[in-house]
Amino acid sequence: MILDLIEKNKNITQREMSITIGVAVSMINSYVDQYEQKGFIKRKYISTKTVEYFVTKTGSERKKVLNISYLSASQKLYNSAKENIESFLIQIENTGFKNILLYGAGEVCEILLNAMKSSKVVNIKALAIVDDNIDKIGNKIGSTNIISRESISNFQHDGILISSYTNNESIYYRLMQVGYSKDKIIQFFSL
Repeated sequence: MILDLIEKNKNITQREMSITIGVAVSMINSYVDQYEQKGFIKRKYISTKTVEYFVTKTGSERKKVLNISYLSASQKLYNSAKENIESFLIQIENTGFKNILLYGAGEVCEILLNAMKSSKVVNIKALAIVDDNIDKIGNKIGSTNIISRESISNFQHDGILISSYTNNESIYYRLMQVGYSKDKIIQFFSL
């Protein structure tokens, strides 16, 4: 991250780097010293307080290696997470849920929809997404419509999968309050 910040702005200060990365200035100072010793960067002192930083060819090569390592680790994490989601969806499918509604039109919902659509082994269909935010109702995530809670009865479905982490508990209790069957509520995150 430090090499990337320097490459984008040679006049960046160590304080700006520390704020952007979220670490102490002393830590940035230590890394900058190490990077200079290893030949990753060079400093040009404009004054006692003003420094310009330059990423060297060695530093650019190091950044490429770090990026490849990061992408490889991210890909492994992504594949593992996708397998876990697919496994969860297969369990749901094996208990008889084929046509479902998702409840919560956020990031978790997008991930679940993507897993359902890209999987070759999951055969669950999300008929619609329920959400309580009136600004979201009538919109879509991908090709899936976002509907109000009042519209649930308009869909022939096997159950509702709560697709929200932050609102998981409140969505569960809202469904219970309107008399939705507890046996038809599926939770990705436990209460």
